[in-house]
Amino acid sequence: MESELDDLNSLDAFLKALPEKLEKTPYDYNLYTQWIQLLRAVGDIDSLRSARQHMCARLAVSNDLFLEWIADEEAQPDALSDELVLKNIIDLFRMAVHERVSLIMWQRYVDFAAGLAHSHDEDVKKAASAAFDGPDYLFSVLQQAVNATSAHYLQSQALWPQYCDYIALEIKRAEGSHRDKLVDQLRNVFFERLAQPHAGLEDTFAMYSEFTTRYNEAEYEQRMIEANKVASDTRTRCTQRNAFEDDLVASNGSWSDYARYIDKLVQDNANSPKEVCMLYERALVLNCYSPEVWHDYIVYLDSLSRDKQSALEVARRAIRNCPWSGKLWAQVVYLAFLHAGYAQATQDFTQAVDTHAVDYSMVEFGHVAVAWLAVTRADTDTDSKALLAACAKCVDIAYSLD
Repeated sequence: MESELDDLNSLDAFLKALPEKLEKTPYDYNLYTQWIQLLRAVGDIDSLRSARQHMCARLAVSNDLFLEWIADEEAQPDALSDELVLKNIIDLFRMAVHERVSLIMWQRYVDFAAGLAHSHDEDVKKAASAAFDGPDYLFSVLQQAVNATSAHYLQSQALWPQYCDYIALEIKRAEGSHRDKLVDQLRNVFFERLAQPHAGLEDTFAMYSEFTTRYNEAEYEQRMIEANKVASDTRTRCTQRNAFEDDLVASNGSWSDYARYIDKLVQDNANSPKEVCMLYERALVLNCYSPEVWHDYIVYLDSLSRDKQSALEVARRAIRNCPWSGKLWAQVVYLAFLHAGYAQATQDFTQAVDTHAVDYSMVEFGHVAVAWLAVTRADTDTDSKALLAACAKCVDIAYSLD
């Protein structure tokens, strides 16, 4: 009882000082985590949820904090049979896997969906189908997980066999033409995988051999010759990657080694942008507070003329990890202008200023100001008078900096 009173007194004092602290330092990670832990201690789930949402609006959230959040939601009474609670949990998993590419988080998401799908409680199954907008949600989550992680050279093999096992189980249950269609689907899945460089290539080849023995034994030799042609080229590409992977192990994943690896794949036009992006994502696991890594990633995506939206999404992730970087805010302003127009670019500039993200440095503010003035000048609806007003505004802000 005394401990609970201490928690309540600590929370009350903290909450009284919180508005002023958040006004001054809205990107203080420790402030948010302290707020969350105090609310967890007193068990105020509604306020706890609000605090976490507040943090998510400003900063990148770690896997551990997401898993803690999910566990708290799952612990609510009848959570798994409540459609609204399930939707909240599903949204949390989606937010978490969007925040960073994490094989651990994707596996937890798959396990969560599998637990619902295999439940013996009909109320749980009904709520899950409604929350996921359909009964085939486990297959959908597996597909998403494989699509998101298939280019991870070292770890993608952890999820991919589960996807194959699901299709294989459906084949056992199917009959006639539907069964034949599923067999063809799984064969195509194998060939796509055999063409993708990954550390478990030989395991994949062995799995395809077993699959062919079971479903196409009469054509085994011809099927395996076709598969080996695909795998042979992939083996060569794997050999090239193994040298870079060894360097990463030796340097404990240094950014310079990732950069050399990325440069090599970019120079070789045979490699897909998806594989390059995965290397950036892997580098960011260890370097998420490095504006340089984020900047290079955004520039690469921006160079893919068809992918401006992806570049903007990554830029927004970047400022959630490095809100102090004026260069990253400048990229957000520029890309927002290209994708969403001048009003959105101005809104992002205003956010950088109003939240004090870059007002600690004239240099950092200068990056954002120059980007906003550039898009202001490029905006076809902005006249010279409005441009001069924007310049004056930037000068006034600059003079107000400490």
